[in-house]
Formats: sequence, structure tokens, C-alpha cells
Amino acid sequence: METVLDFLSGKYRLSTTPHEMRMSHWVYAPVIIDIETNEIILNLEGNIWDLRSAGESQDSIILKLSRYPDGVTEYTVEIIPDAATAIVEGVSLSVTRIVQFLDALV
Repeated sequence: METVLDFLSGKYRLSTTPHEMRMSHWVYAPVIIDIETNEIILNLEGNIWDLRSAGESQDSIILKLSRYPDGVTEYTVEIIPDAATAIVEGVSLSVTRIVQFLDALV
């Protein structure tokens, strides 16, 4: 089932489209876009990162992700889109490096 959520007063949209990794095992990889500009902030579509939960703070979108096939360990990704930065497991980096950093974690 596809998920669509808006964050930060409707400025950013998170969506997931499930894709099957193995028979009967689905991964819900998140994509975040800036609704006004249609710019992609984060794209994990087709990747092995599964969205477990999403929330927001005053200026950020907070994701909890797990990596297939582990599924037990969750990683926190806090995206501050207006600053084009992210905090992944306590490490500050550019949003353009999120995927590379996540893939190097495990």
C-alpha cells in the first residue's frame, strides 16, 4: 500500500511505494520531495531501506529506517530540508550524501 504524508506545514511530501524484495517480503522505501519546486530531497526508492516511522520537529523531518534483511536495527535520519542538511545517527552531512552514508553504515 502506498503511503503519502505531508510535513512542515505541507511544504514537503513523503511517499512510499512498496517493492518486493523476496517472496512476500515488501520494503517501503521513502521519497521526500519539495512540493513547491518538485525537487527530490531524498530518494530511497528501489533501495533496501525500509521506512518504519516518520515524524517532524519544528524544522525537520525525522525518519526511522531499517535495512533489509535485518529488520531489527533502526537508524534515525533527521532531514532539515531548508538547510539542505541531515543528521544520520548523530553525524551531520549534506542531504546529497544521505544514501551514500546509509549504505556505508552496514
